[in-house]
Amino acid sequence: MKNPALSLWLSSANRAAGWWMGHAANAVRRQQRAALSAATKSATGAKPKRRRRPARKKA
Repeated sequence: MKNPALSLWLSSANRAAGWWMGHAANAVRRQQRAALSAATKSATGAKPKRRRRPARKKA
């Protein structure tokens, strides 16, 4: 027999874990971007130019 309470608990735990993983990954990206920007600035004396992201294609 399946346990619906356990299923609900595991679903919410999985959702919370995904939320934390997403925020941790974004923090790592921000740190990498800041480190690269600082290295470029110290090497060239100028801040790197920001690139625009290409627009998404409509489906």
